[in-house]
Amino acid sequence: MRNVTIAAVLTSLALPAAADETTQANPPSRYTFNHVDDGFLRLDSVSGQVSFCRAHTVGWACEAVPEDRAALKEIARLQDEVAHLKQELATLREPPPPRPPVDLTPPTEHNEDAASLREDLTRARVALENAWRRLVEMIINFQKDMMRKG
Repeated sequence: MRNVTIAAVLTSLALPAAADETTQANPPSRYTFNHVDDGFLRLDSVSGQVSFCRAHTVGWACEAVPEDRAALKEIARLQDEVAHLKQELATLREPPPPRPPVDLTPPTEHNEDAASLREDLTRARVALENAWRRLVEMIINFQKDMMRKG
């Protein structure tokens, strides 16, 4: 009998301590509410679902807010594009491979071609200058003839 009494006393002392532990270790709230014009937006921290809650004639009701799937797809596409561009940028930043040495002496056959090209250009320039002078002389002579007749 004495053992039963001691056990009852020990049990009664342990119960309030256990109750205190459960009340102190409250898990964080599952829902977060934000006040908007006509009610509240409720965010479910577990599922990520957003609902619009407002008062009705019979009480409060929450309706799920529709998600814009097109926007989510566009966000995913843009994230993929950004990742691809970052990878492409990283490859562009790599130093280019070393270039092989270049022979800087010009070939002799090109020198002869260049000399004949220069001569051709000089003749063409002289011919163009002569044609221009003749055209200007013709215009001046034409003006003088018109002045004499007029």
